[in-house]
Amino acid sequence: VGRDIMAGLKNIVGGELKGYTELLQEARKESVERMVKQAKQLGANAVVNVRFATSSVAPGAAELFAYGTAVKVRPIEAKVPAQVPEQKQDRVRTPRQQSV
Repeated sequence: VGRDIMAGLKNIVGGELKGYTELLQEARKESVERMVKQAKQLGANAVVNVRFATSSVAPGAAELFAYGTAVKVRPIEAKVPAQVPEQKQDRVRTPRQQSV
């Protein structure tokens, strides 16, 4: 209740609503943890294209969505280029062209 009163005053005066900022950070952290847990259950080892969205569900209440794509990634194997044997190169000189 104290947060709501302070939020109402801050809304009039302006400024950051620190109590709500903290709640939003906690909600973001929890939503990411849930998303990672669900991705692991699907056999994924990474989540890409993560996005957050908020929505007002009632006066003074909001919800936070976190969504992304669960993927299974693996490291790219480094391939060593084939060694080309050194060859003697004949140096060919080309005549200089002169502009006319």
